[in-house]
Amino acid sequence: MTPPTRRDATIRLPDGRALGYAEYGDPGGPPVLYFHGYPSSRLEPELLPDLPAVRLISPDRPGYGLSDAKPGRRLLDWPPDVAHLLDALGLDRVALVGMSGGGPYAAACAHAIPDRLSATALVCPLGPAGQGWEVGSPSSLLFNLGRRPLAMRLTAHMARRLVNTRDPVALAQMLRNRLGMPYATPDLLRNRFGDRLVNGWREALRTGIHGPLDDARTYATPWGFDVASINGRVTVWHGLADVTVPPASGRWYAQHIPGAKANFIAGEGHFSLVFNHSQAILEDVLAA
Repeated sequence: MTPPTRRDATIRLPDGRALGYAEYGDPGGPPVLYFHGYPSSRLEPELLPDLPAVRLISPDRPGYGLSDAKPGRRLLDWPPDVAHLLDALGLDRVALVGMSGGGPYAAACAHAIPDRLSATALVCPLGPAGQGWEVGSPSSLLFNLGRRPLAMRLTAHMARRLVNTRDPVALAQMLRNRLGMPYATPDLLRNRFGDRLVNGWREALRTGIHGPLDDARTYATPWGFDVASINGRVTVWHGLADVTVPPASGRWYAQHIPGAKANFIAGEGHFSLVFNHSQAILEDVLAA
């Protein structure tokens, strides 16, 4: 598995903040926005085994990687940033993929800037607090921390130290063996998935912990919009073996977004789904 070539860049937003992003694939291909998970960065598409002839654009959310933090941000602050990015790139409409923690941000864009999106794919998407969470899952822990700023800050500092000092593959194995988080299944390790995953985390936390702190608070507080207002083309993808974001979260989106199509895939976990089905996800979102 050879990672796709990455082209990094930044734009300046109207309030003076930098918004960083990476481009992958064919510059002349159909454009697809990719919203990374939690905590991650614009490097996340390097996890994908193959890219079809698309122009994949992956922005860093505020406080991650190349993007400046936006203190106190909310979900609905993100769509205007995305619209400015599309304007800077000269793009009228794009397809959109939101992975895991990028799912709520993709839903916010489908609600707020539907005229800029041809279709949206929500992949193992994180749902709102209290919707579809199993007690003890990593996602329920995230919501609990999101309501406790001091505990979240201490956890983020520990996570930053961990990802910067541990060997990537060893860290992925530890998460699998000690915490029950299946980031390092044997087939993914053979493809150097573990080190690429951790590299994305390192980039997310390179400049500090603002990104994950703000995301955790944002996920755990009211989102400011109803997903039932979304009327564009939306497809939900979720692995039935996902223990990081339980399938009940994907079912919540599928039940509440009018006309949403759902693909629940047996035997697939959180990252194995996007690794094994990225081609199908991209082809589906481009079918519009």
